[in-house]
Amino acid sequence: RYATVLMYLTGEGDIVENGVRRRPSTGNDHVQEDGLQGGETIFPRAITTDYHDGVKVEPQSGKAILFYNVLPDGNMDDLSQHAGGKVEKGVKYVANVWIWDPIVN
Repeated sequence: RYATVLMYLTGEGDIVENGVRRRPSTGNDHVQEDGLQGGETIFPRAITTDYHDGVKVEPQSGKAILFYNVLPDGNMDDLSQHAGGKVEKGVKYVANVWIWDPIVN
């Protein structure tokens, strides 16, 4: 696998009822408390200019993250190691798109 696109189908505060996502109305704290909590995507080895202890991406419905699994020399990128954080409350739906290397003859 060359790269991964991880698409968030539900996000922070979203409520899923009978398999249907219902976004909470803004300004209604009660609905926010009943929705999705937790479930961030964690990159424990990733570093940025500000953080050296890993990166956490909060789920936001309709958003996606792209990361490369392979370095330009063809070796695996250890910094792309990732995991899903615990969903404290609610339901988290994601979809993966895996992009593979082109075949070279």
